[in-house]
Amino acid sequence: MFSDAERCVYQKHQLLEVLCQLRFPAILKIENQSPYEFQELIRKDYPNYSVREERLPPKPGAQPGTPPTTVKNHQFISLDGGWKVNLTQDFISLSSHRYTRWEEFAKRLDRILAHLIGTYHPACFTRIGLRYINAINKKQLELEDTPWRELLMPAYLGLMGEEDVPENAFLKQEQTVSLMLPGGCRSNIKCGRGTLRKVHNKTRAVTEEAVFMLDLDVYMEGNTELSHVAPALNVVHGNADSLFRAAITDTLHDAMEPRQI
Repeated sequence: MFSDAERCVYQKHQLLEVLCQLRFPAILKIENQSPYEFQELIRKDYPNYSVREERLPPKPGAQPGTPPTTVKNHQFISLDGGWKVNLTQDFISLSSHRYTRWEEFAKRLDRILAHLIGTYHPACFTRIGLRYINAINKKQLELEDTPWRELLMPAYLGLMGEEDVPENAFLKQEQTVSLMLPGGCRSNIKCGRGTLRKVHNKTRAVTEEAVFMLDLDVYMEGNTELSHVAPALNVVHGNADSLFRAAITDTLHDAMEPRQI
């Protein structure tokens, strides 16, 4: 289930989105004041700003009819829309639809965390999570005639891995797994066949393509000192990288055009 292969960068990666979220003990200043100081520090890279009110789930034991609690979610987005920072009273996140490699992502994240720490001084981080959402598309990789069992390892395919049942016989196939990983990490894995809807910019026409979703959410819980965030992130990333490489076959690996780092 884990791979010790050397890291690489895929020229034809199948990522929809990469997201890193760090949670911290609630800072009411973020909820009750506009984050203008923080915005000034990141506005050059993330100039587009918006805020929305989000409902929190009811607390255990809450009486029926209790008004819902809301929290402000501040969003700072790059001009091209490919990068987004979210800030609430108890978490900060960086997400991207233009992910290329971990080093670039980590560099951006490091700057954002430095500004968060310098502005709001969180006591620690209570959860550090990194999520890779892949939508593996045979058509895009010119593998339309290749069965999924030759692209993904059997554990991720379930019954779809059986040779005596055609792939198109499955109306739905998905699985969710939670497990412990090395280095004190945990992971939630969601995978299965899905449909990717695309809206074309010029014609606004909608097309649908069959994909295999591989959603890897790797995280570390517990109080992490500010000075230990970078090592913790490296452990989380290392586990995510190992999980992905072990989930795919050499056929899929080669089709995504790997380049050694």
